[in-house]
Amino acid sequence: MSQTKQNAEDIKEIKETLHTLSTNHLHHMEKDIASLDKRIEKMDMRVWAVLILLLASTVVAFIGEQL
Repeated sequence: MSQTKQNAEDIKEIKETLHTLSTNHLHHMEKDIASLDKRIEKMDMRVWAVLILLLASTVVAFIGEQL
C-alpha cells in the first residue's frame, strides 16, 4: 500500500473519530458537567451553612462565658 493511500485512510479514520466525539461524547460530557454544577452549588450552600453554625455557636459560647 502506498504512503498516500495509508495517509488517506488515516485521515478518514481521524475524521470519523472527530465526528463521533463532537456529535455524541461532547453532548454527554456537557450534560454531566451541568449536573456537576448543580451538585457543587448544593455543596457550597451546605458549607456556608456549616460555617455560619460554627461561627454562631462560637459567638454564643463566648457571650455565655462573659455573663
